[in-house]
Amino acid sequence: MVQEFFVALFKAGLPVGLAGYALVWWAMKQDYLGPASSMKELEKEAKRLAKDKETDSRTDPLHSKWMKFGGGFYGVVGLLTYAVVELAEIRDFFTQFESIGALIAGISIESLIGLFIGALMNFIVAIAWPAYWISDIRSDYIWIWFLAAYAGYWAGTRLALKHANGQGADII
Repeated sequence: MVQEFFVALFKAGLPVGLAGYALVWWAMKQDYLGPASSMKELEKEAKRLAKDKETDSRTDPLHSKWMKFGGGFYGVVGLLTYAVVELAEIRDFFTQFESIGALIAGISIESLIGLFIGALMNFIVAIAWPAYWISDIRSDYIWIWFLAAYAGYWAGTRLALKHANGQGADII
């Protein structure tokens, strides 16, 4: 179980922590979120921005997608899930062609519609990310993975708040 925790921390906690840090730090630097100096204030601001109908016009596409997933922890993991699923689908799309010529010849309205429908389906998968990851992670201790992911999010966003507010790197 201890080994499982360290594997989960590396494979789930670290990516979620890094993504949480990057999203929160950039959102604070670009003034997408209102002033927030604590996790509670950050969550409040993320909920406010997620409900705002004009979020797309005031934020970059990455933060807009984060907010579409609900912001906060759920949004960070949703965004990462979307990236994992979407990049795998794009890779599969390109690897089905033997050459650049075959790729160009294979591009059609139907293939573009298929990519659009696939992106929509991937968005739905990302919204339901707990089900996706439960089926993907083969473990008797799935709760450890969720705990590690949340610990990474907590540490990454706390560190981002400290950095964005000019308070250094102390996260305690």
